[in-house]
Amino acid sequence: MANKLIRSNRNPIKPDKQAEISDFSNSNKGIKTPQNQVASVTFDTNLKINNHIRNKLQAMAVLGYSDNQKAAIEVALSVYIESLTSDERKELEFQIDSLEKRDVRVKSK
Repeated sequence: MANKLIRSNRNPIKPDKQAEISDFSNSNKGIKTPQNQVASVTFDTNLKINNHIRNKLQAMAVLGYSDNQKAAIEVALSVYIESLTSDERKELEFQIDSLEKRDVRVKSK
Protein backbone atom coordinates (compact mmCIF):
# COMPACT_ATOMS: atom_id res chain seq x y z
CA MET A 1 0.00 0.00 0.00
CA ALA A 2 2.75 2.44 0.94
CA ASN A 3 4.50 1.59 -2.32
CA LYS A 4 1.45 2.75 -4.38
CA LEU A 5 1.37 6.14 -2.59
CA ILE A 6 5.03 6.72 -3.28
CA ARG A 7 4.60 5.91 -6.99
CA SER A 8 1.53 8.16 -7.33
CA ASN A 9 3.49 11.15 -6.05
CA ARG A 10 6.14 10.70 -8.74
CA ASN A 11 3.85 11.93 -11.53
CA PRO A 12 4.07 15.73 -11.45
CA ILE A 13 0.79 17.60 -11.62
CA LYS A 14 0.81 20.38 -14.20
CA PRO A 15 -1.75 23.20 -14.23
CA ASP A 16 -3.85 23.88 -17.32
CA LYS A 17 -2.92 27.56 -17.20
CA GLN A 18 -0.04 29.27 -15.45
CA ALA A 19 -0.92 32.37 -13.42
CA GLU A 20 0.45 35.73 -14.47
CA ILE A 21 0.97 38.94 -12.52
CA SER A 22 -1.94 40.60 -14.32
CA ASP A 23 -4.27 37.93 -12.89
CA PHE A 24 -3.72 39.37 -9.42
CA SER A 25 -4.16 43.08 -10.12
CA ASN A 26 -7.30 44.93 -8.97
CA SER A 27 -7.76 46.40 -12.43
CA ASN A 28 -9.30 43.16 -13.69
CA LYS A 29 -13.00 43.65 -14.30
CA GLY A 30 -13.88 40.04 -13.50
CA ILE A 31 -12.49 40.05 -9.98
CA LYS A 32 -14.98 41.20 -7.36
CA THR A 33 -13.34 42.70 -4.32
CA PRO A 34 -14.99 44.74 -1.58
CA GLN A 35 -13.46 47.92 -3.03
CA ASN A 36 -14.85 47.54 -6.58
CA GLN A 37 -17.87 45.34 -5.96
CA VAL A 38 -20.33 48.24 -5.69
CA ALA A 39 -19.62 51.40 -7.67
CA SER A 40 -22.63 53.43 -6.55
CA VAL A 41 -25.75 53.19 -4.48
CA THR A 42 -29.10 54.91 -4.89
CA PHE A 43 -31.51 55.56 -2.06
CA ASP A 44 -34.23 58.09 -1.32
CA THR A 45 -33.59 61.07 0.91
CA ASN A 46 -35.65 64.05 2.02
CA LEU A 47 -35.02 67.64 1.04
CA LYS A 48 -36.74 70.45 2.86
CA ILE A 49 -37.63 73.33 0.54
CA ASN A 50 -39.94 76.31 0.85
CA ASN A 51 -43.16 76.75 -1.10
CA HIS A 52 -41.59 79.16 -3.61
CA ILE A 53 -39.02 76.63 -4.75
CA ARG A 54 -41.68 73.91 -4.82
CA ASN A 55 -43.91 76.13 -6.98
CA LYS A 56 -41.07 76.72 -9.46
CA LEU A 57 -40.42 72.98 -9.69
CA GLN A 58 -44.10 72.25 -10.12
CA ALA A 59 -44.38 74.93 -12.84
CA MET A 60 -41.49 73.30 -14.74
CA ALA A 61 -43.35 70.00 -14.60
CA VAL A 62 -46.71 71.49 -15.60
CA LEU A 63 -45.16 73.27 -18.60
CA GLY A 64 -43.45 70.09 -19.74
CA TYR A 65 -39.85 71.07 -19.03
CA SER A 66 -39.66 67.95 -16.87
CA ASP A 67 -41.77 64.91 -16.02
CA ASN A 68 -42.03 65.72 -12.32
CA GLN A 69 -40.52 67.87 -9.59
CA LYS A 70 -37.65 65.47 -9.01
CA ALA A 71 -36.74 65.60 -12.70
CA ALA A 72 -37.07 69.41 -12.60
CA ILE A 73 -34.32 69.51 -9.98
CA GLU A 74 -32.14 67.36 -12.25
CA VAL A 75 -32.80 69.70 -15.20
CA ALA A 76 -31.98 72.79 -13.14
CA LEU A 77 -28.78 71.22 -11.81
CA SER A 78 -27.70 70.14 -15.31
CA VAL A 79 -28.19 73.65 -16.69
CA TYR A 80 -26.30 75.13 -13.75
CA ILE A 81 -23.39 72.68 -14.09
CA GLU A 82 -23.14 73.40 -17.84
CA SER A 83 -22.80 77.12 -17.04
CA LEU A 84 -19.68 76.53 -14.90
CA THR A 85 -16.15 76.93 -16.18
CA SER A 86 -14.20 73.74 -16.79
CA ASP A 87 -12.17 74.24 -13.58
CA GLU A 88 -15.31 74.83 -11.52
CA ARG A 89 -16.95 71.79 -13.11
CA LYS A 90 -13.93 69.59 -12.30
CA GLU A 91 -13.96 70.81 -8.70
CA LEU A 92 -17.69 70.12 -8.41
CA GLU A 93 -17.35 66.66 -9.98
CA PHE A 94 -14.53 65.85 -7.55
CA GLN A 95 -16.76 66.80 -4.60
CA ILE A 96 -19.69 64.81 -6.02
CA ASP A 97 -17.44 61.77 -6.53
CA SER A 98 -16.20 62.02 -2.93
CA LEU A 99 -19.76 62.16 -1.61
CA GLU A 100 -20.82 59.22 -3.82
CA LYS A 101 -17.92 57.14 -2.47
CA ARG A 102 -18.98 58.03 1.08
CA ASP A 103 -22.53 56.84 0.33
CA VAL A 104 -21.20 53.53 -0.98
CA ARG A 105 -19.01 53.09 2.08
CA VAL A 106 -21.84 53.91 4.51
CA LYS A 107 -24.48 51.76 2.77
CA SER A 108 -22.10 48.81 2.26
CA LYS A 109 -21.80 48.26 6.00
